[in-house]
Amino acid sequence: RALSSVPGPTVAAGLVKYGGVIGAGAALLALGIWAVDDYYAARSASNAAAASVADSPMPAPASSPRKPETEVVAQPPPREQLAAAAVETVDPYADPAFKVQPPVHHAGTPADLTERLLRRSEARARAELLAETQQHAQRSQYDCEAATRADKYLKAGLDVWGFAAWQDKYFPVATYKGATLPACQDITIVVAPAGLDLRSTVAQGHHA
Repeated sequence: RALSSVPGPTVAAGLVKYGGVIGAGAALLALGIWAVDDYYAARSASNAAAASVADSPMPAPASSPRKPETEVVAQPPPREQLAAAAVETVDPYADPAFKVQPPVHHAGTPADLTERLLRRSEARARAELLAETQQHAQRSQYDCEAATRADKYLKAGLDVWGFAAWQDKYFPVATYKGATLPACQDITIVVAPAGLDLRSTVAQGHHA
């Protein structure tokens, strides 16, 4: 009854006056609805992308290159090992570098004075070498075996003045680990602190 009593021109004037406000409110409501739809659509797309990344397999780490076992085996041994192996395979008492080279003279020709003096010096040096090595045979295991080696060395016809160099080549003190002869293994000291200097003995015999 109240609306029917409102005159028509008054309603039309109200619509004209507040129409802009009503239209603006409707436009803002429509924009809000679109913004909410866009937010949910973007969130759904982001969740789908994250799920696809999580499901994808991780790439295998690159393996470091390794040398084939055949290459490692094929590498040559150090030079020191080759030299030690060569010394072990050679008979020390057959080394031609330490063989005595007798002087050459015609058959039936007597030895001259120089040769006789040389032979005398060699005989004295051999006797002194054997006496000194036997005297110090119980000082250490190395000296004990040196006495045995000296006897075999001279019986093999090797140069008496080369015995010290021969020992340094085939039986060096630096690599001596202990006696191998049973008769020398009972000695407590392996290598004497003051090593036997055989060079002085053979040098004296050489210059006598």
